[in-house]
Amino acid sequence: MSTRSADALGTLIDSVKPIVSMERDGLVVIALGSTADADGPAYLTLAEAAETQGVDVHELGGGTVPAVEVETKDDPVVIFGGDTIVGGKQNRIVNVTIWLTPHRKTHIPVTCLEHGRWDPGAEARFMAGPKADLGMRAMLNTQVHASAREASAYGDEPAPHRYSADQGAVWEEVGLRHQRASTTSLTGALHDLYAREASDVEALKRAFPYPEGAAGAAIGIGGRLVALEVFDRPATARKLWPRVIEGATRAHLDHQRMIAAGAVEKPVHRYPDREALGRMLGRVKLAQDGALESPAVGEGMDVRFETDRITGSALLREDKVVHAEVHRVA
Repeated sequence: MSTRSADALGTLIDSVKPIVSMERDGLVVIALGSTADADGPAYLTLAEAAETQGVDVHELGGGTVPAVEVETKDDPVVIFGGDTIVGGKQNRIVNVTIWLTPHRKTHIPVTCLEHGRWDPGAEARFMAGPKADLGMRAMLNTQVHASAREASAYGDEPAPHRYSADQGAVWEEVGLRHQRASTTSLTGALHDLYAREASDVEALKRAFPYPEGAAGAAIGIGGRLVALEVFDRPATARKLWPRVIEGATRAHLDHQRMIAAGAVEKPVHRYPDREALGRMLGRVKLAQDGALESPAVGEGMDVRFETDRITGSALLREDKVVHAEVHRVA
């Protein structure tokens, strides 16, 4: 990783401080503040752009599973890793965070979340979907890191192929989610499970309002800190807070189902210990020396880092961190 990128990521990590902790039924949300200077041009999120017809997301030609095309209109658009899109020939999840400039067509890397549908007669366009749960995002982040590392070892692979995931493993995980929830989907769609648990998600989300000044959040599930996510500015975090909490809530519900199925042990503690956030941030700093930096899809640089305990990624543009996410893997 370049010195400038390392400095930008290090500055962000050093600036992250807890603001307030909230808890409900074993799900812990620690709102994070950041003093990192991230002034930069305004942009639309995918949901905002889709609502105002500021972006068009559609299949590539007759359709290809691991990529779709995004056409921006008058404003920059940032699509965040873990965003989902619904429609087209199959529902997908976006593999990486992407900054798109206005009036451009870009092929972006995606992974299918609906094994049993490939409808040649379907409308080729997509709508913005819900945020994927943290467990699915951790799995995807690990797989994309492996793909990017392999591409770097064997020569530069053009985007979006550099940032691909293990499609078979994702389909298998979607099936396991349905099995744990005792639900079925005619097309093997993860979004069908999300729809069925929507009322439970909404009930839990109300316990975690946005705290003023928060630029991100750390999430505790099962007595352990499992993820943290930081945005470039509080204004972005405010807009995306409901989606962040939605993804955390879905992961919490799946963890409860895993306990009921005997797949994991029931936690001894409801809260992560006091040093958990510091340890996770420390692991990010330790991982910087071996971080993988590559040209991002769209604008900026994609940075990926991992240890035996975490996997993470960040999008940097003009030496500033637009978005960073970290997931516990052990």
